[in-house]
Amino acid sequence: FLSACEASRSPDLPQANEASRATLPASQPGLSVVGEIRAWGSPADGALIERLQAGFTKLQPGARFSNTLHGPESTLAGVYTDSADIAFMARELRLPMESMAFQWVKLGKPFQLEIATAGLAGNRPSANLAVLVHKDNPLNRMSLTQLDAILGTEHRRGAAVARYWDDLGLERNWKSQPIHVYGPRIDSIPAQFIRRVVMQDSYKWNPAYVELETDGELVAALAKDPLGIAYAPLQPGNDKVKALALAVIDAGPFHALDRESVATRAYPLTRVITVVTSHTPEHPMDPKVREFLRYVVSAQGQAIIEGDGSFIPLSAEVSRQELARLEASP
Repeated sequence: FLSACEASRSPDLPQANEASRATLPASQPGLSVVGEIRAWGSPADGALIERLQAGFTKLQPGARFSNTLHGPESTLAGVYTDSADIAFMARELRLPMESMAFQWVKLGKPFQLEIATAGLAGNRPSANLAVLVHKDNPLNRMSLTQLDAILGTEHRRGAAVARYWDDLGLERNWKSQPIHVYGPRIDSIPAQFIRRVVMQDSYKWNPAYVELETDGELVAALAKDPLGIAYAPLQPGNDKVKALALAVIDAGPFHALDRESVATRAYPLTRVITVVTSHTPEHPMDPKVREFLRYVVSAQGQAIIEGDGSFIPLSAEVSRQELARLEASP
């Protein structure tokens, strides 16, 4: 379920964001909840899950919870095997494997409800990703169109191939210098996210892509290579690399990776945190589960997420959007 840590917290949140959170809808219990809600998630997120549950039981003392916290690789299985009512996902679904497993068993697509925006620190699977270059690289910004031209071979965003730094407009000493691409394993969750969002679901990566096991290895390799580019969570304290401001298209607008750009979802690679429920159109959502999820995306639940410091709370606009989706679901 949740993630990111104190490094993602800022004492200087813009007043606009504070005002937005002040207008979050409050939880208004629609029915009296009695009985058990079964939740699966990750051990690292157990404390936050319990805080949300404790807040809910103050409003609904008849509710009980049982938690199974084995980790993100098993979490979704809880809902499609009917061992859980809610899966607190620590990361995006593995596509198509996990979604297909759900559909084979449940004969319907999984319902995902956004409960938070991912944070900045890199100690959880859901951390937002920066596009990094060596500090000596003169580039300070890049579009997803250009990034697709570097990372892929199909270039579904329409850009020509970019394999040399002068393909991106760099001159002088950068002319005819190859772009060295570093990244996590292409079957990893971060790589799948980049493949989906940047490469528009293309499976054809740049054949020169160098796969490394950890974020630390990625940043260490980039720190030694002025011709390199990588994507990874922000790594505080490493002054040999820098993060690029990103835009969807070449014309901008460009946004640096920071708490404000993620909270407003202006940053083009913003990731979200979801829960998945066990219901389908043929098997409607348990009213107890719906009531608890109302609480999580309400002002009270989002205040608990804010206080935990792991994720970034939903804006009022997204909270209302997710409440509407929750009410409209079977």
